Amino acid sequence: MKSSQSQIPSSDLVDEAVFRNVAGYFATGVTVITTTCDDTPAGTTASAVASLSMDPPMMLVCLNRSSATHDKVMDSGIFAVNIMSQEQDSTALAFARKGTDKFAGISWSSAPNGAPVIDGSLATIACRVTETAVGGTHTVFMGEVIDTVTNPGEPLTYYRGIFGRFEHDAVERAYQDLRQHILRRQTPVRHILDAAALAERLRTRSEYVHQAMVRLESEGLVHRSADGSTSVAAITPEIAHGFFAAQAAIEVGVIDTYLPHAGADQLKTLQEARQTLVLALDGDNGLDLDGYIEAVRVFHRRLIGLSPSSQLLGAYEEMSTAALWSQLLSQDEWTQMLDHKNLLMLANAAVAQDSQGARAAVRRHLETVTEIATRAITAHGGSI
Repeated sequence: MKSSQSQIPSSDLVDEAVFRNVAGYFATGVTVITTTCDDTPAGTTASAVASLSMDPPMMLVCLNRSSATHDKVMDSGIFAVNIMSQEQDSTALAFARKGTDKFAGISWSSAPNGAPVIDGSLATIACRVTETAVGGTHTVFMGEVIDTVTNPGEPLTYYRGIFGRFEHDAVERAYQDLRQHILRRQTPVRHILDAAALAERLRTRSEYVHQAMVRLESEGLVHRSADGSTSVAAITPEIAHGFFAAQAAIEVGVIDTYLPHAGADQLKTLQEARQTLVLALDGDNGLDLDGYIEAVRVFHRRLIGLSPSSQLLGAYEEMSTAALWSQLLSQDEWTQMLDHKNLLMLANAAVAQDSQGARAAVRRHLETVTEIATRAITAHGGSI
C-alpha cells in the first residue's frame, strides 16, 4: 500500500485547532509508529515523539536507523503515530521486540495515507514525511499531519488510571531513575537487569521498571534478547554520536522554526539564561563547574522552550547522556565536553536572533562533543 506524497494536497491538512486538540492527548506516553511499504505493514514502539508545529500541523518522530520500520518509513514517506491507551501495554511490548510478526493478533485498519492504525489506540496521527535529519544511528522524521482520530480513555503511562497524575509521575520517575542507573553503569554492560531487584533499589514497582525498559530499549540503552531478558547495552562511538546528533537536530529545528519569531518575553528569558552562563564562567574562584552544568541545562531548556511543544523538550532531554560522561571523563575532559566557547556563541546568536550563527554553533558543538566521546570510548576498547 505504497503512498505518494503528491496524492494529498496541502489544502487537505487538518486545521490548527484540531491538531492542537489531538496533540494534547500525548503526555510523555508510549506510542507505536506504523507505516506500510509494498503492501507490508511495519511498526515499532517509540517514545521520542513530539508535536513540532501548529502551522502547518507537523509531528516529529525519531527512529533508530537499525530498525526495519525506519527503512520502511524512509521508503514509503508516510507514518502514523498510534498513542497507546492504558489497556495496550501488551501491544507496546509486542512492537518493542525485533524479529517477530508484530501485527500477529493485532487488529488494525488503514489511515488515509495508507499507514496502519491500531485499533483501541487513544489517538492516531497520520503524517506524510516532508523533511528528515540524519544523526548517527537515528533519523528525525518530520511529517505534515493529514488526518487525526481520538478516542476516550487514558494514556498507557497512567497505568490502569487508578491514581491519575500521581501514577504517571511514578512511572516517569522510575524511567528517569533507571536511565541514570544504566548511564552510570551501576549495572555493568551486558549484565541482565533484574526488574524486581531494581524496583526495590529504586523504590518503585516492578511493572514501572518493565515500562521503563521498553522506553530504554527504543533508545538503544538496553538490549532485549530472544528469551525476553534485558541487559545493559554497550555504547560505541556511533551510538554516542547518534544521541548527540539527535539533540542537535531538534535544536536546529527549533532555531529554524521558532527563533526568528520569538517574542520579547522569550528573548528576555534567553538573555537571562545567557547571563547566568557568563557568571558561572567568570566566577572569582575560577569555573564553578556545578553552577555551569546547571546553567547549560537551563539555557538549552529555554532555547527548546521557544517551541510550544513540551513533548519536544522531553524528546531532547531523553537524548541526554550527560550522566555517562560525567562518570567516564576526567574533570578536564568533562569541562571540554561542556564546550564553553561554542555554547557562548550559540547563546549570543540566539539572543540576537541570528539563526545562521546559532546553527553554526550547534554544528561546531556536535563536532566537539563527538570527538571527545570517540576518543574516550576508543581509550576504553571501543565501547563502554
